[in-house]
Amino acid sequence: MELFAARLAKRDVERPITDHRTIERLIAMLEPHEQQVVRLRIGLGPSPALTLAATAKIVGVSPSRIGQIEDKAFRRIRWVCNNIDIHDRSALDALIARRHDEAAEAERIRKRDALQKALDQERKRKAKQDRDEVRRAKARDSAWNRKLRMAQAELDRMKSDAQFFAEQIAQIEQRANWLRAILPRDRQLAALREQADEIRDAIASAEASISNMLASPPDGPQLGKEASTNDGH
Repeated sequence: MELFAARLAKRDVERPITDHRTIERLIAMLEPHEQQVVRLRIGLGPSPALTLAATAKIVGVSPSRIGQIEDKAFRRIRWVCNNIDIHDRSALDALIARRHDEAAEAERIRKRDALQKALDQERKRKAKQDRDEVRRAKARDSAWNRKLRMAQAELDRMKSDAQFFAEQIAQIEQRANWLRAILPRDRQLAALREQADEIRDAIASAEASISNMLASPPDGPQLGKEASTNDGH
């Protein structure tokens, strides 16, 4: 208590304070971290008064920060001592209650703001996740449509080849018997027919592959428009 009174005397407190209950009530109006620092520094409690360095080690901040917290706490106490009759219990209790209400309101606002910040961060995270998923879906959609266009182009090429072979075969088969006897084309005809058969098999395989692709398109927001365009090619 003597150390508490000495600290107040250095800060121009008009009336000395030595009553233990009054000191406890004055400390009770401080912020929780200020209460801890003041109690450690003046030796209220089971431990003796600690140095700035020892207090800083317990609290977990720098010694200079402990000095700042202590100065602010004693400025609060000095104002109360010089402006309120600290021996009037009801007046001091009213001040303590008001400070506690203010601290509770500040804590409520802090928690509200922290919750709002957390919600905003979650919304941003979800929005980014949705954007990333849209980009991935569009990439899958683009790759699928590119593959589908390539398959369709290859099918068109094979159909064109099949038409060519069919025309060649028809021309040979339509020649007169006497001309075919002079210019035998049986070997050429057999080769064309073999190639035509291979092309037909390849066309059937390509058409089946395209049908399977159209039956199982990738997930994507713009898939329907692309797929219907390619399907009607």
